[in-house]
Amino acid sequence: MNKNSKVLALKYRPQTFNDLIGQDIVAETILNSIKMNKIPNAFLFTGIRGVGKTTIARIVAKLLNCKNDPKNLCNEESCKNCH
Repeated sequence: MNKNSKVLALKYRPQTFNDLIGQDIVAETILNSIKMNKIPNAFLFTGIRGVGKTTIARIVAKLLNCKNDPKNLCNEESCKNCH
């Protein structure tokens, strides 16, 4: 098997909130809390398999570990922690 081959679900996994489909309210709520610097102690993501819980958690982790100002979130290649 080729070393560069990936499972399609991982290859095409959304990397930013802009890439998410069908999670507009969740993305907007989390982004607003980060931008306003009112981040809760925990997020609880629930739902059936395949709705995007892990993907959203990974995006939130990237944003919270970002070195840029929360009001000026990273774009494609701005910081090593995000991309």
